[in-house]
Amino acid sequence: MRHGLIWLAVAVTAVMPALGGTVSVNLGSASTFGLLGSTITDTGVSNIAGDVGATTTVTINSPWVVTGTIYPAGDAVAMAAYGAFESAYNTALALGATQPTLTSLPATQTFIGNNVYTFTNGISTTTGTALTFDAQNTPADVFVIQIEGAFTVNGILSFNLINGAQANNIFWIVDGAATISVDSSPAQTFDGSILSGTSFTMSSASGGSGTLAGTINGCAFSETANTLAGATDVTGCVGGGAGPVAGDSSVPEPGTLTLLGLGFGAGCLLLRKFRSIR
Repeated sequence: MRHGLIWLAVAVTAVMPALGGTVSVNLGSASTFGLLGSTITDTGVSNIAGDVGATTTVTINSPWVVTGTIYPAGDAVAMAAYGAFESAYNTALALGATQPTLTSLPATQTFIGNNVYTFTNGISTTTGTALTFDAQNTPADVFVIQIEGAFTVNGILSFNLINGAQANNIFWIVDGAATISVDSSPAQTFDGSILSGTSFTMSSASGGSGTLAGTINGCAFSETANTLAGATDVTGCVGGGAGPVAGDSSVPEPGTLTLLGLGFGAGCLLLRKFRSIR
């Protein structure tokens, strides 16, 4: 029976849920970049905080302003950053949802920090959609929003960051194409970094490519084409908010010793009960 109790204690240890896990995203060397993609194209006159890099081509419309370095396409630094982005994207996309999954984005939606939210469909927003990000007085809390499909912003989204929430800690993980389409609306201010598994496009505003289309308080990374068709201000991964982008891109399990302690405690309780029955 003693062997049976030991086995049961181990079994309890193996199935204990994660306790106190921290949601985080690690961009590695990509964190210094404002734009990454297989191609970078800017037909507007944009302002980019951080570096710019692509694996294939970089096409810009001067006089855009870049505070960092514009790396030649295929440069080793840019390639390493692109690889770090892909690693962060794949890891973040694989995170399990910590909140009930969603099928659509309602007119008002509140996201709580240190959580992973999963939308099981693509999202196409309408003007007036209001998003609230609540860090619950923990400014380092990270928000991961997974979208299993395309993400299209049609019209203006409003963002309300409360209780210490930081734009730097919001990550939009888009399985399909990500598009901000402002059309004739005022310039869009978009909070969070966009990591797209295919392309990213900022459409031009009414008035042409020289008119400010929007501001991205974060970075914009895509595995394929990254296109700014209108003038865009990109504040960069660490330039737009107060908090650093840090962590290990995971929702970690408790330490092994913690799990063993929990399992040992459960086993002791069972052993005590067994002895009392005898």
